[in-house]
This record gives sequence, structure tokens and C-alpha cells, in this order.
Amino acid sequence: MNKLRLQSKWSIIWVILGIFLLWGMGFVVFVIDTLTYNPAIPNAQGIVVLTGGAKRIETAIKLLQSNHGKYLLISGVEPTTHLVDLERILPFALTQQDRNRITLGHNATSTMGNAVETAAWAHYYHLDSLIIVTSSYHIRRALVEMQTLLDNVKLYPYVARNDKKETLSHLHSIRLLFLEYNKFLAAYTGLIHTTRPKEDLLQNIP
Repeated sequence: MNKLRLQSKWSIIWVILGIFLLWGMGFVVFVIDTLTYNPAIPNAQGIVVLTGGAKRIETAIKLLQSNHGKYLLISGVEPTTHLVDLERILPFALTQQDRNRITLGHNATSTMGNAVETAAWAHYYHLDSLIIVTSSYHIRRALVEMQTLLDNVKLYPYVARNDKKETLSHLHSIRLLFLEYNKFLAAYTGLIHTTRPKEDLLQNIP
């Protein structure tokens, strides 16, 4: 009996060690992917940028100006922020044509909120393909979460990178990747997902 208990205990230990090993290997792959992921510039009917990281908005507007998409949604903007406020911090000017094609989304406060906001906007403009612009560490989870509400829309990832080369030289960067990797796993396995009914999206048309 004691021998069986000991074998059972070791089996549990090996299972736990195996899970941690798989998690660690996945984290290494995630970090390498984050530092090296560089998809080609796609073309789509619309462009969506998820706020919260450096260069994201600037990168998305450049895609709009080079006609890689017809419309642009800037999702997750502060309620009191207007387009003129964003123009002040851009290193280039917007034309009136640019302004007419940009929508500010003020409702999203999370990636799931971005998905809801994007689905409503895409429905409003009858878009079936979108370029999703965000940071390299965030792009994988963003695609997973947004695809749940945009199952009939083709999503193309595009990464906004800083001028400085991205490295792991700062503890903040390692912590950020650690948190984002676990959020990605939760989204990928369905532990976190957007549950809001699709019918409600029509009430959030910009």
C-alpha cells in the first residue's frame, strides 16, 4: 500500500514538472516570437489599432495614408480625447481626407472591449477584412480574442515597433512578457473570452 502511494505521489510530481516544462518551453517560444515577429504589410478594407503602446497609432495612420485600408478605427481612446488631441502628438499632419476616414472608439478598456468595439465598427462599414495593429507582445492574444466576435472577418496582424531595438534588458520588459504570455494562454484555451451577445454590438455603432 505504501509503495502504491509513493508511486502515485511521484506520478503527480512528474505530471506537475511536465506541465511546468511545457509552460517554460512555450514561454521561450513566445519571447522569441515577440522579438522577431515581423509580418508583411497587408491590404484590407479596414484598419484597427489598439491603443496602449508606443507607436501604435502613428503606425496605423501611416497605413491609412498609404491606402492599405479604407477606414481606421482607433479603439480604446479616453472618453475626453478627440482627434485634434491625437494630432498634436503625431510627427506628421493629417489631411481632411484622413480625418474623414478615422473613427475614435471611446468604449473599450481591455482587449475584449476592443473586440466588441471593432465588431460593431466593422458591421457598420460592412468590412470583411481588417488589419489589426498593436505591439508585438500583444498581437497573438489580440487576434485570438478578436476572432471570437469577428469569425466572418479576415484579420491580418501588423506590429507597431519602437524606433529603438526591442530587447529584454529591462526587468519591466520581462514582467510584461510574463504577464502577456499567461493572458495569451488563458485566451487561447478559452479561460477568458468575450461573452457579450453579438446582437448587442449593433447598439454600439460609432
